Amino acid sequence: MQDLWKVIVNPNAGSGKGGREWDEISRLLTDAGIKFTSSISRFKYNSIDLVKQAWEEGYRKFIAVGGDGTIHEVVSGIMSMDRSNPDVMLGVIPVGTGNDWGREWGVTIDHRQAVDIIAKGNTRVQDLAEVIAVRNGIGTTRFMANIGGLGFDANVCFKVDGYKDAGKTGSRLYVRGLLRAFFGYTNKRFKIEVDGSTLYEGKVFSTAFGIGRYSGGGMLQTPEALPDDGLLEITVIKKIPKLKVVFNIKKLYSGDIYTIKEVIHTRGKKVHVESFPFAKVEVDGEAVGFTPVTVTMIPQALRILVP
Repeated sequence: MQDLWKVIVNPNAGSGKGGREWDEISRLLTDAGIKFTSSISRFKYNSIDLVKQAWEEGYRKFIAVGGDGTIHEVVSGIMSMDRSNPDVMLGVIPVGTGNDWGREWGVTIDHRQAVDIIAKGNTRVQDLAEVIAVRNGIGTTRFMANIGGLGFDANVCFKVDGYKDAGKTGSRLYVRGLLRAFFGYTNKRFKIEVDGSTLYEGKVFSTAFGIGRYSGGGMLQTPEALPDDGLLEITVIKKIPKLKVVFNIKKLYSGDIYTIKEVIHTRGKKVHVESFPFAKVEVDGEAVGFTPVTVTMIPQALRILVP
């Protein structure tokens, strides 16, 4: 299996784009001389199990065809099998809605470019993070490849996931979820610890912890994050009037979020958050559970294919 890639395809990514464009992507992979077999993810979290199955069959090289959620599942599958195997590689062909991991690394939605990157074989090693949250009353472990958070942005992810679970599709799902979450959201009391010391305790609008810089289709909640420095970038937006959020929305995309007086930030290797009452947690745009949550860096964890 050393030269054979396992391609994990999410046909629902990008409101069905993954399924519609898979034939073209498959043809490009074949034309580039990339030897592979493929598995289709049929439901949420299925990609994790498909990776585990492929691992047992001897695969160590994976390609994720999907969005940031698909990358999250493939990475979680890999890391649940072996966190230190030097033979593991991950390539990505972005077909999602946000594609923020690709934006960080310069892997575009041009399928030819993405396939060419895999064919050329240039690699970097990026950090990951272990995220332990609560789901159905018990601790659940996932692995983060880009960015996660609590508060407002997590509420948006839960709204969007609910729409998807109800069978709804379309590019407007995120906007719809954002609006519903915005008008229904109230600040919650968080206690945020970084590397064992309290960073902040009080009412919070949103908290983000990033390996990468981008989320939500290009927002810069953690604009100073570096994906290979062994540190998380932590951004806390304290209690803030909703009207002020609207007036400062441009700063979320320009990288100037730290100029807002209600925003504090730091870097660290481990973050622990408790909330009163409990708060939702999202990782790589996926709703994963509730507080309390602990996020621990895993430096230099995964070899990836990049330009």
